[in-house]
Amino acid sequence: MTILTASSRWPVLAGVAGVVLLVAAGLVALSVSVLLAAVGGALLAGAAVWLRRRGVAPDRDSNPGRVDAMASALIDGVLDLYSLVEVGRAVSASLHLDELLTTTLKRVAEATGIEGYGLFVVDTVTRRLVAKSAGGPVTQMLPRGPLPPDKSLADRVCRTRVAEMLTGEAPLAWLDTPPPSRSIIAVPLLGWERPLGALLVYSPVPSAFSARDFAYFKAVGRQLSIALDNATVLNRATDMSLRDPLTALFNRRYLEEVLETEIRRAARYNLPLAVTMIDVDHFKAYNDRHGHPRGDEALCEVAQRLRDQVRRTDVVTRYGGEEFVVILPVTSKAHARLIGEKLRAGIAAVPFGVTREWSGDPLTISVGVAGCPDDATTVSDLLRAADAALYAAKRAGRNRVELFESSGA
Repeated sequence: MTILTASSRWPVLAGVAGVVLLVAAGLVALSVSVLLAAVGGALLAGAAVWLRRRGVAPDRDSNPGRVDAMASALIDGVLDLYSLVEVGRAVSASLHLDELLTTTLKRVAEATGIEGYGLFVVDTVTRRLVAKSAGGPVTQMLPRGPLPPDKSLADRVCRTRVAEMLTGEAPLAWLDTPPPSRSIIAVPLLGWERPLGALLVYSPVPSAFSARDFAYFKAVGRQLSIALDNATVLNRATDMSLRDPLTALFNRRYLEEVLETEIRRAARYNLPLAVTMIDVDHFKAYNDRHGHPRGDEALCEVAQRLRDQVRRTDVVTRYGGEEFVVILPVTSKAHARLIGEKLRAGIAAVPFGVTREWSGDPLTISVGVAGCPDDATTVSDLLRAADAALYAAKRAGRNRVELFESSGA
């Protein structure tokens, strides 16, 4: 039994006050939290040092070694709390997903000295886990694509929603556990509605992690879960504001933002840039003949065919109504004309709205091409040039591709 004397009570009170200040530091604005964390850490550290140097007054049955153990545990607690405050600050500093994950995990690695980690996030399209961030020697050993279900530790903790700490003399048989790993902590990252991902921490040494390490990384996982959930909601809202709700293509706002960036990039590196403006021929007549629901279906199919025909670096957008614009980075006008012909042929090749009862109706497109810097060097001028070329294609009979310079516009 340990008895606190009057002179030893103040370090205990200081330690309690330090804990309160550290917890409060994670809940207030950054400018205030720095001061609170510094004062709280100082109080806790001072209390721990006092206990270690002077001890508390023991009774005759007490073990003097317990005082050192108490002081060591208090110091370890201070370090963990301070580290978690730092992690919380990094987590709250950004809602941009990639920046948030990179900054936070770098801070965790610096604070804990872990030898390797992998953060796996559920892909919104495939609904499978993919490695989003990694550090240490394991970085090059983690799978690049989506993890197959039931073959990864990250998938297992996501399904069970329970963190695990594993160790063994032999390699652990999971796709996301590189062969050198002998000890692993796996923590699920859980959102309000569903699992969001998993944090895996690796060590090549058997039994490398303690119960304290396990508790620490579960606390980190809870902070990451909240931040990841918030960032996911924000990204979804941002994506919705930049996409056309009917076709799921990027909208005109996104078009203008990206085109501005591509024009600056083309000027800086002396690279070609082209845009194609596309209009569905006689679409009003198609709408009048088949009704707006069929017309909407046709626009969605046009959008999908355009996406299927372009490169990964190209950006397909809905400009408005039945008009579309494709941004073609690092593409000359001559090459853009070939791409325009490919798009035109892809639309004309197969009738639209084919069902068992109906053979569908053909649709065609007219395409206007303009280039930067030959035709324009600003967003508005480049779009205006492409639009002029588009109307030259329509005047020439539709279902064709025209360049701005050859249009006479």
